[in-house]
Amino acid sequence: MSDIKAKEITQDQLIRVLQASKESSSSLRYGFILGAGASVNSKIPSGSALAKKWYAEIKEDLSNELLNKWEGNIPNFNKDNLAESYTKIFAKRFEVDYQAGYEELQRYMDKAEPSIGYSFLAQVLDKTPNKFIITTNFDTMVEDALFGLKKSKPLVLGHELLSKYINPTSPSRPTIIKIHRDFLLDPYNDDEHIQKLDKQWEESLEPVLHENAMIIIGYGGNDDSLMNYLKDIEKRKPIYWCYRGDKNKLSDKIKDVLTEKDFIVQIKGFDKLMLTINDKLGFDNIIDTEDISNSPIVKNALEYANKYEKQLEDLTKEGLDEEEQTAIKKLLPSWWDYELQVQDEKDARKKESIYLEGLKAHPKSHELMANYANLLEKINKDDEAETYYLKALDLYPNHAIINCNYANVLYKLHRNEEAESYYLKALVIDHNNAINNVNYANLLKALNRDDEAEAYYLKALELNPNHPNINGNYAILLQKLNRDDEAETYYLKALDLDFNDANSNGNYAQFLLVHGKIEKATPYIEKAYINQKDNDLTLELWFYRLVHYSKYFEEAQKEIDRLLKKGIKSFGWDFSRNITQAKKEGHSDIKLLEEYADKITKE
Repeated sequence: MSDIKAKEITQDQLIRVLQASKESSSSLRYGFILGAGASVNSKIPSGSALAKKWYAEIKEDLSNELLNKWEGNIPNFNKDNLAESYTKIFAKRFEVDYQAGYEELQRYMDKAEPSIGYSFLAQVLDKTPNKFIITTNFDTMVEDALFGLKKSKPLVLGHELLSKYINPTSPSRPTIIKIHRDFLLDPYNDDEHIQKLDKQWEESLEPVLHENAMIIIGYGGNDDSLMNYLKDIEKRKPIYWCYRGDKNKLSDKIKDVLTEKDFIVQIKGFDKLMLTINDKLGFDNIIDTEDISNSPIVKNALEYANKYEKQLEDLTKEGLDEEEQTAIKKLLPSWWDYELQVQDEKDARKKESIYLEGLKAHPKSHELMANYANLLEKINKDDEAETYYLKALDLYPNHAIINCNYANVLYKLHRNEEAESYYLKALVIDHNNAINNVNYANLLKALNRDDEAEAYYLKALELNPNHPNINGNYAILLQKLNRDDEAETYYLKALDLDFNDANSNGNYAQFLLVHGKIEKATPYIEKAYINQKDNDLTLELWFYRLVHYSKYFEEAQKEIDRLLKKGIKSFGWDFSRNITQAKKEGHSDIKLLEEYADKITKE
């Protein structure tokens, strides 16, 4: 195990040197080396995720004998770190047709959109002398973010033949160097090209690294071509290697590249780092926080601005520290002050008070109106929730998400015909919204229109294949259709995407229980129950205990009675297969189970 020679500095120290480089008198220059980790929030799978996916497919296709033989021919093959063998896994998975592999990669790139961090990075490239991006990625996230600003047109070098156009000393525009080529230009994805950097890149990058210190983000160091080049180049400025988690988990390859003149910097992620850089460097807001229709970015592309604001909102839900929260407040509309207060508050009654105070200050904010309605729905005040959803829709009738959320309330109130009309309206407004599609699919499933439901689940998965709840809900339909092998695949994928999700754990536990796998189901029930408040899932979990665990028989009845008395139900949930399995297990009181199932699932 190699020692880390580089000096550790803080994120604030790194940002301070970037601030200094912004001064007109400064000769300091910085560039960025971006790996796949920077694009994960842009919905592009990391190299590690792809390696796991393809390895699983290889295992399905090969016999154990052939699999062991193939693995044995790969030096230092490590199933716990498949990313190290990415190129070999890619080659094996697509040995029948390499073009299929490149087309799969292209599909990921086609669907991807820059995360909010790339918008902040575009500001750095546009407004400072720091112009260089070197990347092992094939994607277009950096240039897409720059094009969205409609200010700096980047120089994109996606092929080694274009390397001669690099201006290492005084670039006039952001320069994006793709050392493995652009995904549209026959990208490098095999051992032959990944082992050693192309000679034309070697010659062109040397003066860039001589003039610019490089900040490395989202890169695991598994690419020998770049790593060996960084290690062997004689004259280069320092490297600032940004990492997440435990510095002791940095690979030996990384430790071998870094010298005493280099630095390591712990960060919380690409988007959060770029948020703080954007604030500390004092850039203008990309949007007008008080009137979004007057935003410069909206004048160029209203859709882009709306997505930007939505991503900012999502970023506030990731648990920002005080400094990050201060930074993001400057970028959001004034009504978001109340939303941030709500997020910091745990007591539901106090949350209601904050929303009501906010609505007094901003009575025309459809956003606050809809968010308050959403809270009321979560605390089972559905009639009040309906009132505020209708007020929000009166302010903004063609808002897709508000229409969809109102449809969810109507669905809970068993007004299915009305619910369907609002789901369909939401889909007319935005048919490419995965949540709109999955929520409508849930209604169709409840109405036993299963073929239609499956079509909408598949559409939702096409739009967002890595959403745990979409995978879990589709699994429930597949189980209902007795396609149990497929169902288990999607249950496990949902858990793989979010192992701590209570619904995913509870749903998979139910699947295991109806197949008589009681011991295997137990940890999933316990996982689902952790930190659960009284709700429909809690009720379902106690019913599973009543059906399948004799030691909980009396306690489960008391808990179910208590929850039912509070008005908690799980309308439409199907316990029939649990009861069928209980008969096989010799349960002593099937009639009682049937009575409770009716009480829980019916009016």
